[in-house]
Amino acid sequence: MPEQSRFENVDLFASLEAIMKQNTGFYQSDLEIDKEIIAKAAASPHREDKTLLWFCRPSGTHCFRERDVFLKDTAPHNTWRFYMEQTSDRVLAYAIELTGKERGKIKGNLYELDYSRHYERVKEKELPADTVKLFYERGERVQKAGRYFDGTPDPQLGKFERFEAVPNDPDALQSLLQEERRSREQLPPGDFKAHIAALRDGLIETEARRIVWEMKRHDTPNSPNKTHFMVELSPAFMQLAATKDTDRLFSMLPYKTLSFSKIEGRHGTYALIDKRENRDREIRKPRPSIRAQLKTDKAKTAPKKAAAKNKNHDLEV
Repeated sequence: MPEQSRFENVDLFASLEAIMKQNTGFYQSDLEIDKEIIAKAAASPHREDKTLLWFCRPSGTHCFRERDVFLKDTAPHNTWRFYMEQTSDRVLAYAIELTGKERGKIKGNLYELDYSRHYERVKEKELPADTVKLFYERGERVQKAGRYFDGTPDPQLGKFERFEAVPNDPDALQSLLQEERRSREQLPPGDFKAHIAALRDGLIETEARRIVWEMKRHDTPNSPNKTHFMVELSPAFMQLAATKDTDRLFSMLPYKTLSFSKIEGRHGTYALIDKRENRDREIRKPRPSIRAQLKTDKAKTAPKKAAAKNKNHDLEV
């Protein structure tokens, strides 16, 4: 498994959009909600608002404060766990540390997360939060978690503003968050453009592995005329894929009789192989993208230079 990286002082909105386009075929408008959450956190004076967890999946994105993800039974905690426990979605996850604003752009550090491993940490280290704090324009009050509230104004405290779960042991939460931060800081710096290229490669490889698995799963030919095995290409993948991506997908699939085709009376595009084809095969070795090949060739021929003291991993947009 590739090592995770950190990307420092990036334009967060541009960077998250670039990542999303390597995985999220549907509901890309979710990112606009995430941008509002990030902008609000950037304007907040509270330190705990400055670290967020974000992920994207084939159908949407989510963004939460890190503290809330580790609090048991909160909506952020349950959502973060759901896509590991209940789906087989490819999930790209990151920690965000907000650092400031430059020329109107919200800047910060991005830390790549291994979603499956991070899920295990969240499950293992979850902390109980049996109360909820309700914030109003002229004060706040506390009530038991799970008790209904609808955000209506309070006669004494005025307009309802927000709520948050309160950990039973605040010191334990702070210790946990510090541990998470120290762990992230050990990640090596990465090249963001190379990271995006690798995510595109991963998108294609994930689709190839899914198709191979689906081909093996069927006991009998499943095409309308029963002469072929067939698997629909993922609609989310097709939303994101350019012609060169589907060409690379085709080259990774290990079948001699393979074709991509429409099926009369059905939506979508299908991978089809003859019913006599050997389906007991794995994907072919992924072919490096042109960008990756050019980068490798350049690295081999370029003279060595002294490392720069500062590196800006901003995404050019």
